[in-house]
Amino acid sequence: MLEIMNAAQIIEEIQRLPEDERGKVLDFARHQPNAETLEAMREPTDDLPRVETVEDLLKELQD
Repeated sequence: MLEIMNAAQIIEEIQRLPEDERGKVLDFARHQPNAETLEAMREPTDDLPRVETVEDLLKELQD
């Protein structure tokens, strides 16, 4: 049976973990995309300008 836990309970459980395991949890949490990133990933990109090289990119940025 799976117990439903709130955030405070989950934090308590994380704090009880050995340091190396706690580090794995923190690393996982750090790499989760936030809502802004998820929304940006859904934006269409078909009409965006494309460049082939870094030099072309720098030229575009100067214009």
